[in-house]
Amino acid sequence: MTEFEPPLGGLPVPEHDHDILLIAGSRPEVARLAPIATAFNDADRIQALTVATGPDPMTVHEAFEALGVPADVTQLLREPPDPQPAAIAALLMTRIDELLVDLDPSAVMVYGGGMTPAVAAQVAFWRQIPVVHLQSGVATDDLLCPFPQEANRRIIGQLASLFLTTGDSGLGSQAGPNAITVGDTMTVNPQPADLRFARLVRRVRANGPRLVLVGLDRPDSLGVLAGLPELLDGEPEIEVVVFGELASHGAAYPLLHHDRATVVRSLPLAELVQLVAASAVLVSDDPELVADAPGLGTPAVLVDGPHVPEPGDSIRSILSPDVMTTVRQVLAAAGITPTPPADGLAAARVEQAVAWMFGLCPSPLLTSPFPSNTEV
Repeated sequence: MTEFEPPLGGLPVPEHDHDILLIAGSRPEVARLAPIATAFNDADRIQALTVATGPDPMTVHEAFEALGVPADVTQLLREPPDPQPAAIAALLMTRIDELLVDLDPSAVMVYGGGMTPAVAAQVAFWRQIPVVHLQSGVATDDLLCPFPQEANRRIIGQLASLFLTTGDSGLGSQAGPNAITVGDTMTVNPQPADLRFARLVRRVRANGPRLVLVGLDRPDSLGVLAGLPELLDGEPEIEVVVFGELASHGAAYPLLHHDRATVVRSLPLAELVQLVAASAVLVSDDPELVADAPGLGTPAVLVDGPHVPEPGDSIRSILSPDVMTTVRQVLAAAGITPTPPADGLAAARVEQAVAWMFGLCPSPLLTSPFPSNTEV
């Protein structure tokens, strides 16, 4: 049995002929995999087990909880990881390999091109366990952009058996011979409970306003807060949401009466994930939140942070007096990208495709929102 320090319950016992591990090492990965776990549970023909791992497994564990899908396995690290990527990868490789030996799953599923997906795919390949790669479509022609996600994505692409893409890439695309378009499972997550944010997310996805999400906690970020009214006046097509410790500061008072600004003290994680994913740009002095933003498809500006830019990086570390200038540049460069309407079936399509891979149904393409359990 895999050791946990401290143990978080026993390992799950498979209840189906086929089981798949949904392995997440970051909050953006949880946001894509949590709805898939629900879809597998609803269809009830393949057992899906959620795994919280990565350099900070408790953050991943809490993200699963916040999105209503508790982690079945949480792999706590035996020792604090060295910050160097090679050391983190080596530690994860050992832990994930132990888990695969203990559970011997029928397949593993990973999302994107982060370190945890790359390690999990490699270990699964060594154990001759099929790998399902979610969002595996061709991203860029530059191996270093984004860094290191694009290189990791290509490595996983060489090892995967099934490729599930969010865009238009039918069977036989460059992603691989078993490439199936499923849509973005992020949109299947529960909508924000606060009606203000639920309506805002719907407007943004309907090609309405562009959202600038601002999370500020440190007193030295007050200059950013003070610059938001001018940004709103100069950018009539944007709306702003401000949260964090500084939301209760007097400098936020002018925003309280602006019809395109919303100010709240805190945001539940489930709502924060949805708002980050819907934003045109995130501005924050929280390095962890900023690091998550690109995985949710959002460029980010880190205020007065220690971030060291990498080739193709969509994170910018800016001194607070220059933040608004950078935000305007990001908004101008990004333009407005139409968002295709979501039908809420992306996660069900993933389940259907995996069921097809296991020979449980004749087609990888979902023809009904409720696949029959008796379909063969």
